[in-house]
Amino acid sequence: MASDLPDSPILAEEQGAIARLAHETHSTIARAQEVFLEEYKRLAAGAHITDYLPLLTGNLVRTILNEENAATEEIPRL
Repeated sequence: MASDLPDSPILAEEQGAIARLAHETHSTIARAQEVFLEEYKRLAAGAHITDYLPLLTGNLVRTILNEENAATEEIPRL
């Protein structure tokens, strides 16, 4: 899985968290890392303190991926 990651210091440090996010949200690692990078860059652009960006990004990615998966699930008919 680590070989699937593009060269990025952010992804290298967070590959375990990204793999867990993918597993927890039933998403692919590729999709989880794509969303992670997008959201990390967006949050970092306005951040003055960056110590907690990976944690905040992970929480946001979890929400986004869960919402994506909920939207694609078929609603059972009664």
